[in-house]
Amino acid sequence: MKRAWSKRTVLRAGYGAVLAVLVLSAAEAYRIQSSVSREHLEIYRGYVEQEQILTVLRRNLWLAGNYIRDFFIKTNPQQAEVLTAQLESLKEENAAALERMQVDGGTVTRLRDSLNEFWAVLEPLPRTMLHASNDEQFNFLQRVVVPKRGELYTALLALGDAGSRKLQEGEFEFNETRRRAAWRLLAMLGLGVLLSLAVTQLSLRHAEHLERRAEQQYAETEHTRGELKRLSTRLLEMEEEGKRQLSRELHDEIGQSLALLQIEISHALACTRRVGMPLAQDGDLREHLGRARELAERTVQTIRNISLLLRPALLDDLGLTPALQFQLEDFLRRSGIACDFAEEGVADDLPDHVKTCVYRVVQEALHNCEKHAAATHVKVTVRQTADSLQVEVRDDGRGFIYSEQEKAGTSGLGLLGMRERASMAGGTLKVDSAPGQGTRIAVHIPLEPETAEPSPKEVTA
Repeated sequence: MKRAWSKRTVLRAGYGAVLAVLVLSAAEAYRIQSSVSREHLEIYRGYVEQEQILTVLRRNLWLAGNYIRDFFIKTNPQQAEVLTAQLESLKEENAAALERMQVDGGTVTRLRDSLNEFWAVLEPLPRTMLHASNDEQFNFLQRVVVPKRGELYTALLALGDAGSRKLQEGEFEFNETRRRAAWRLLAMLGLGVLLSLAVTQLSLRHAEHLERRAEQQYAETEHTRGELKRLSTRLLEMEEEGKRQLSRELHDEIGQSLALLQIEISHALACTRRVGMPLAQDGDLREHLGRARELAERTVQTIRNISLLLRPALLDDLGLTPALQFQLEDFLRRSGIACDFAEEGVADDLPDHVKTCVYRVVQEALHNCEKHAAATHVKVTVRQTADSLQVEVRDDGRGFIYSEQEKAGTSGLGLLGMRERASMAGGTLKVDSAPGQGTRIAVHIPLEPETAEPSPKEVTA
């Protein structure tokens, strides 16, 4: 018991471990999915934002050159004020873009210094070039604006290349992180599979062990059941044999002794008539002897009734049919219930266990009818075929609900004994009854092929 309990404990622990690994694997997969998605989004979001900032800076450099070119084309105070406002707007927009740039701090500082130098060159331009000649303006563009703008374009391109390399590095790190997470998840799933295989193997072994134990217990139960059945059969055989011996002893020994006693008493009465004695004494002696003879006659009849109840000699000497006829005649005298007996093809040399079974079943059925059924008519039918013997006892009594009694276990020892006798004879017993519709008891007993062929006849009692 302790071993079985230990196996159950191990199985429960194994199932719990498998479930825990599955839950942890699901949680880890969800965490990996969330983390990978977040990292992937952050990488591309940073790259896109930096590209947008570089695009803004490049566009502002291009716009600054166009604004200066337009100023040189139409140089006047009003255009100078417009250029000053345009350059100030571009400078502020560049400063805001640089604040959002997520690159190395030194790179941002150098870019900001270069842009500040560029804007420092451009800021006085509306004042210094307001009255300059076209040559001076062209030379200023070629010597100052174009080189500075080229340097800034180169720096911005370098930043773009750096952003691309950072994106590639981020993707590589992202792939490495995802690969490590995938291996970790695969390791957890592999552990879960191994645990599942171990628990499955242990469960199968435990189930096979339980199945073997169940089969062994079933075999032991069947063996015990067979032994009990054989014991019950043997007890009934011993009971019948004891009844047979006791019946013969009562009939042959005690019955004959009592019969001799009756004869002796009759002889004594005859002697009193021949011997001369006073009349008073003669009357008293005759009276005592008469009572003794009556008592002996009653005792003989009682012994005969007990002998018939134990085991009728007709069953062994003449066969089943005469024994059943005599039983029904005795039942009619005793109970006053009308009864009919019909038989069809019943052989005289039926096996002893078949005759005993049928006789006892009919005897118990008649007893139940007399004590409980309150019937007015009973019919007993015995029919023999080539391979079986059918017996039916039907009455018109009050009946009962047999199925409910059988389920409740209150059907009585009489019906149980009849069913047991029929089973030991290799047959079956069926009970049909309903309240107010009487009772029908049917017995079917298979016969061996070598059983004597029945002689067709029918008797009604």
